[in-house]
Amino acid sequence: MVQDLSYGNPVIHVSFSARDCTARTVRSRCTRSKRAPRELSLKLPEEYEALKRARERQTTEVFKQQFAIRAGAEGTISQAVRGFEIRHCRYAGLAKTHLQHVMTAAAMNVVRVINWLEGVPLAKARRSHFAQLAPHKRG
Repeated sequence: MVQDLSYGNPVIHVSFSARDCTARTVRSRCTRSKRAPRELSLKLPEEYEALKRARERQTTEVFKQQFAIRAGAEGTISQAVRGFEIRHCRYAGLAKTHLQHVMTAAAMNVVRVINWLEGVPLAKARRSHFAQLAPHKRG
């Protein structure tokens, strides 16, 4: 067991012996490597506990209410970037850039009003490929 740096953060590096990972019947549950034994990088106990507390906090109602506000802002930014190509400014200069942003915001509002009037449903949040593998939660 040796302390190592992973992405600039200290971790505990664990290596299993090749003997522990050679049984053919359970190797696929141990590692994907064809020859090398299993290796793990573990967070330090303090960092793991902080991460655990943060994940527990994410299940509270207060957090969900606060995050709902952020989710709305993130959706607006996503719409601006994907639908209105606001990542790149067409003009040089602060005044023209500001005008482009104001006009884009107005156009987004017009599109949202039209969609609302026509009954177009809001887009559902996308789920990552990994999240799609998890069992669907009901509730």
